[in-house]
Amino acid sequence: MTTASRELQEAVAKHRQGRLKQAERLYRLVLRAAPADPVANHNLGDLLLRKEQVVAALPHLLTALETDPTHGQYWVSYIDALLRAGRLDEARDTLDIGRQHGLHGDDIDALARRFSDSVAIEARRGRPATGGAPSADDVHATVRLFDAGSFAEAATRAWAMTQRHPDHVFGWKVLGAALKNSGRHGEALEPMRAAVALAPRDAEAHNNLGAVLHDLGRMEEAEASYRRALEITPDLADAHFNRGVTLEALLRTDEAQRSYRAALAIRPGHADAWNNLGRVLRACSCGEEAAAAFRAALSIDPTSTQTLGNLGMVLHELGRLADAEDCYRRLLAIDPALAAVHSNLGSILHNQGRAEEAAACYRHAIKLSPNLAEAHHDLGNTLKSLGRLDEAAESFREAHRLGLGDSRVKAELILPAIMGTRQEVLESRARFERNLEQLIADRVAIADPLRNIGETSFYLAYQGLNDRDLQVRLAQFYAQACPSLLHVAAHCATPAPLPGERVRIGFLSKFLYRHSVSLCFSRIIESLSMDEGFEVSLISSEAVDAALYPGFAGRTLRIQHDLEQARRSIAALELDVLVYLDIGMEPLSYFLAFSRLAREQCVLGGHPVTTGVANVDHFVSVASMEPPDADDHYSERLIRLPLPLAYFERPTVPPRLRTRAELGLPEDRHIYMCPMKLQKIHPDFDEAISEILRLDDKGVVVLFEDDVHSYWKDALVGRFERTIEAERRLRILFLPWLKDTDAFFSAIAAADVVLDPFHFGLGSTAAVIAAAGTPLVTLAGAFMRGLVGAHYCRMLGADECIATRPDEYVRIAVAIANDPQLRERIVTKVRDNCAFLYQSRDAGEVLAGLLRSLARGEAESTARCA
Repeated sequence: MTTASRELQEAVAKHRQGRLKQAERLYRLVLRAAPADPVANHNLGDLLLRKEQVVAALPHLLTALETDPTHGQYWVSYIDALLRAGRLDEARDTLDIGRQHGLHGDDIDALARRFSDSVAIEARRGRPATGGAPSADDVHATVRLFDAGSFAEAATRAWAMTQRHPDHVFGWKVLGAALKNSGRHGEALEPMRAAVALAPRDAEAHNNLGAVLHDLGRMEEAEASYRRALEITPDLADAHFNRGVTLEALLRTDEAQRSYRAALAIRPGHADAWNNLGRVLRACSCGEEAAAAFRAALSIDPTSTQTLGNLGMVLHELGRLADAEDCYRRLLAIDPALAAVHSNLGSILHNQGRAEEAAACYRHAIKLSPNLAEAHHDLGNTLKSLGRLDEAAESFREAHRLGLGDSRVKAELILPAIMGTRQEVLESRARFERNLEQLIADRVAIADPLRNIGETSFYLAYQGLNDRDLQVRLAQFYAQACPSLLHVAAHCATPAPLPGERVRIGFLSKFLYRHSVSLCFSRIIESLSMDEGFEVSLISSEAVDAALYPGFAGRTLRIQHDLEQARRSIAALELDVLVYLDIGMEPLSYFLAFSRLAREQCVLGGHPVTTGVANVDHFVSVASMEPPDADDHYSERLIRLPLPLAYFERPTVPPRLRTRAELGLPEDRHIYMCPMKLQKIHPDFDEAISEILRLDDKGVVVLFEDDVHSYWKDALVGRFERTIEAERRLRILFLPWLKDTDAFFSAIAAADVVLDPFHFGLGSTAAVIAAAGTPLVTLAGAFMRGLVGAHYCRMLGADECIATRPDEYVRIAVAIANDPQLRERIVTKVRDNCAFLYQSRDAGEVLAGLLRSLARGEAESTARCA
């Protein structure tokens, strides 16, 4: 049995069980493989009719009929849909053709009667007034049937009433409403029109006609009918509400919002209007107002599952995870079978770092709805965060099989956060390269890589290899998969600023709060903003921490986590130069970099690895941090400045340093501390750790657990079990990640030696190390990300702490820890020279000169500034 056959059988089974959403997804999967399959087309059309999506159902029903015209039900379903759509001529012609094919029976006769009724109604329009009013008993009996939900009987009685009293509006209004509520929207149209023709000043009749037109997808006509109803009766709340629904469908969200508010001004207890207002506000990124609207709806209807779900989503987006969790749990208490809500709850728990609980939620969602592709995808994300990469890849592949095409990319480009052995690193990298080439060859398309992929190749940078060609190839893949990434802002085609004109500069990063990126660059940006020659903007998707930029004299722009809207907001600044402080650490800045949003675009070393992105023109680095062959490491034009742009705020020395005992450190040991995130611990560094512990039997190596990913420690210890002898492993200690600045400073000060890891070393931690005076031992690496430690050692006058080989690194570290006099000499030099790390005046002038040159198109002359 083929996969398509199995899926069709499963779809039909779900259809019969009433699990229509799952059935619809499976029918669409079948049609992807077999677009003309008559059963899948007919049944999908039937599902769409049940959802009152008549226009969407018609092509599927027609395909089924054309593929198998011998199947009588296909004729019946298609003619029924034509009648519902009000396409009477096509319905009549199709019925005639069907009879010529031998169609007969009760269903065909019923269709013929419905067709005749519709034609009769249409013929009634515009005829001269005749007849009197129906009796009160007739009216009450018809209303009772309608109110009881007996719409078919009500329609029959109302039809008879229109025949006896064709010029009385009541029968036509009830007939139209009964047909509409029976799902026969096309047939309801003419009675509604007849009612309007008979009573042109009847606001309710215009409102009812608008509702039918809306159901038929004729939105502009529907909106006009609602507007006419409101011209007649301005305080008709239902017409304001219905107009809001139609305006929302037309994407006229500002007008929709006004309509919902008008309905609520008339009827404050309209729960649906509050819910829809919240939905529109959420779409306009007014999250707090949306949440308030949803809460107002719930105060009226506390058990509305739709509103609870909407409130949960907006609270999630606002980052109020505990409130969102509570909302989803209330919803599941009402209906525990809502698979999508279990999946949404899993997302909340995942974002709270509760990965195991999140995985359980996703699995429960999948148990309830095995074909819920989003749950498989999100389970993949959670398993990936737990380091269970094979299981994660399988979940992504299942999501891809179920229709989430972009999940394949996540399965194929998965990377470990904590590296295995060196051989395993090389194997995972080779697999990444092969999979990337296959994705390019298959011309995989991605509609929105920020939303659907939502990650970068961040962990490649820690593997200790030249990433240029691989990053270029990855960028080429995304440009091919999503050509809309290559957006060009209109102002980029206009001339550069003339001498004397202010240069418009934008600095973009997510991390404009207390983060290593801001700690490196905030002071020089603040200085530049005070220069009269520049108009400076800080651009971020997060709130800017004003305490880090106290003297900033420019503007701040908060962009949305949405590529199109973010591009539009940045383009409105009409920047001469856009400076990314980092690219590659998070997805928004990475995917924005594919666009041309300024005449010149460059990136600083917040993430010190090439981007591979063609529209990033320059990588701004420092001559003393780059090896001689550095041009080969970048896809961008490399600019080597004579001074570093990263200068730090001098850390405050705690009034009392915590003791080793208070920090959980041994008093009588030599402490070799590596205060870095664990993804930086390369397998090549394992041998250095092992040799230090072999040569110094009083030595302990101190690492720090991750504050988010608890499994990272276990994964690294698992690698150590294969690379470091058991006795030495006992002298590797892990401290909890120290967020408290005084505790972190105390820990650095308590160490005998700070170890800079191989290949990708320290960054802003240098400010604390220098202020504490603790000797830093570093290995000069092959790339800029492995040369930062050597640069700072030279600035601090501690050249003897720089090694050129791993064995020399080990020897220097052990010598410092075991020779108090040597250590004290280095501590004295570091403390004497550390002021150089906290001075930025000259660097500000260098950056200002560079940006002026770039803005005037003098890029060639800036390639080497050293």
